Amino acid sequence: MNFNGKHIVFLTPGFAQNEQDSTTIPAIQIYIKALKANNPEIKITIISFQYPFVSLPYTWFGCDVIPLNGKNKHVKRPLLYRTSLKLLSQLHKKLPIHFIHSFWLGECAFIGYTFSKGNQIKHLTTLMGQDVLKRNFFGKILPLHKMRFISVSVHQQKLFEENYKTKSEVIPWGINSADIPEIQSKTIDCINVGSLNKIKNQEEFIEIIAEINKIRSVKALIIGEGEERKRLQNKIELLGLESTIELKGLCSNSETLMYIAQSKILIHTSNFESFGMIFAEALHCKTTIVSKNVGVAYNTPNWFIGSDTSQLIEGVMNFLNSSFIEPEVSPLRIETTLEHYLKIYHE
Repeated sequence: MNFNGKHIVFLTPGFAQNEQDSTTIPAIQIYIKALKANNPEIKITIISFQYPFVSLPYTWFGCDVIPLNGKNKHVKRPLLYRTSLKLLSQLHKKLPIHFIHSFWLGECAFIGYTFSKGNQIKHLTTLMGQDVLKRNFFGKILPLHKMRFISVSVHQQKLFEENYKTKSEVIPWGINSADIPEIQSKTIDCINVGSLNKIKNQEEFIEIIAEINKIRSVKALIIGEGEERKRLQNKIELLGLESTIELKGLCSNSETLMYIAQSKILIHTSNFESFGMIFAEALHCKTTIVSKNVGVAYNTPNWFIGSDTSQLIEGVMNFLNSSFIEPEVSPLRIETTLEHYLKIYHE
């Protein structure tokens, strides 16, 4: 496909503040970085509405990033929207925009649709998370039937159609195999990765480890930061698991991948996922998974899906006594993700 001189603009609520920041929406970073590396002739501009909290444009792996510094303040949003539309107009005059790709059914989709409609530019929105749930304000005010959407899993696709009577295509996120560390010896029994909040539900992870620890000694790790940290630490201490579970805090993406590669089992207790990038990372690190039926979860010898705590405990016990089974085809590769999106950009 020839994209010489083509200009693609990405609209996102947040983006990496520099090339060293690997923790801000990793899925988008991995995708855009691979898109630019494989298609250097494409001009890529990224407009980030809320984060990082700076106002000066910068370059990120050959892409132009323009932060609007919204800081998630509601009072700034009307001005932010006017600024973003004016900016898009300036960019379009300087170098015509071929395609606008928005992330989340939110303000970015709203601005992307508004500008693309007025300027006859192709526009696409990738659904990213809880934006497919019924309470989404933008899902009620936008003409969804006139827009094009991508879901990142079949599970998310079904929810979106059920809640908004709107169809979407499915393009899962992928992992760049070059980012995966050399597989380590499995010195950690169980790991949990994610923001420390009620949806990610690390409290259930602690309860699972507490029950297993009654049967056999295990080493467990929780990676992430959030408002639930103090309560989780208190629960660990209450159950006497200080020497069993370590709250590691926030780690860079490379550090996180290293710990996953050292872990035998990823126990993912989240009650909701649209995709679950951690699933793809675990499979590429040859780490078995125990989770609920969320995101991109699918049946495989390396993945146990349970509906309650007792079933999750059963899955963990099974995997503690077995090894990762090498699949015939490596799943969830960034090359596949790129292939699907490039066809859409080229239409």
